[in-house]
Amino acid sequence: MAEIVFGMAVPHGPMLGTSPAEWTKDGDRDRSNIREMWYRKQLLPFPEVVKLRAAENFAAQCTMEVWTARHARCQAALEKMQQAYEDARVDVAVILGKDQQEIFVDFSPSLAIYSGREIYNGPPGRPVYAPDRWMVHEGHPELALHLLSTLQAQHFDMMDLCKWPPNTWLANSLVVPHAYGFVMHRIMKDRPPPCVPVLMNCFYRPTQPPIRRCIEFGKALAAAIRSWDSDKRVAVIASGGLTHFVCDEEQDREFIELLGTGDLEGLANIDERVYQAGTSEMKLYVPVLIAAQQMGAPMTMVDYVPLYRTEAGTGEGMGFFYWAPAGG
Repeated sequence: MAEIVFGMAVPHGPMLGTSPAEWTKDGDRDRSNIREMWYRKQLLPFPEVVKLRAAENFAAQCTMEVWTARHARCQAALEKMQQAYEDARVDVAVILGKDQQEIFVDFSPSLAIYSGREIYNGPPGRPVYAPDRWMVHEGHPELALHLLSTLQAQHFDMMDLCKWPPNTWLANSLVVPHAYGFVMHRIMKDRPPPCVPVLMNCFYRPTQPPIRRCIEFGKALAAAIRSWDSDKRVAVIASGGLTHFVCDEEQDREFIELLGTGDLEGLANIDERVYQAGTSEMKLYVPVLIAAQQMGAPMTMVDYVPLYRTEAGTGEGMGFFYWAPAGG
């Protein structure tokens, strides 16, 4: 039977791949955004978030000195995450991510698995997500089809993504959504093993799986991987999180505590209104945590770095976590 030997939860926000000098542009975009943003279980306009958070004095955290230091911490954390992945010596990776209307525009499946043989990355993707040349990576149809059939038998209505759709963000190229491209490019250094992308719609209503359904799915996914008739070493990796587009350190600390203690019930008891917008990517962590519990691996927190870019505290909580059993 296959063995799950490694778990990882890694953020993929663009602030990781742009210089601090460019963060001012993201801040200007936040201020001019006419859409409301999720903060503390509410959809609020930017000026209202500024008013509610005035006492937190984010101006002091939006200086070039602070930005440069925190950016450097994130880069150091990514290097440690990349090394932990290398040390795990995996044969296959199951990567959990979401599509942000990059490939699913006219429909929105709740759960999908890519079963094709080829995965594409490269330009015109941004450098943090893609190499500067066109690359074709291996999928793993055998494992993907095993997962699809096993999960379907466990009463999950799965979509089989047989062929990679065009990426509407990137001139209809066949480049993977950014959640997957980041892992393959930044963590796997453009040398990924055969991968199975699992797509969970944690972002768009009304087909978002509730957190308790994500827990059920995580248990079924881990069991399905282990039931695969293979001697392969498998990694389960979640791409995304923590809180964004409004960074909330208090909420992030709660998430981290629950992850570190393996408290699935605690995660389930968090209001669904917290798991919205970018923060919804936290749901992707659940299958990784379940796989880690089943392989008896503790969580290693490499770092937690809150990145702010405006007086409203917009930005992202960057958390870097992995799970590996003692002795590999």
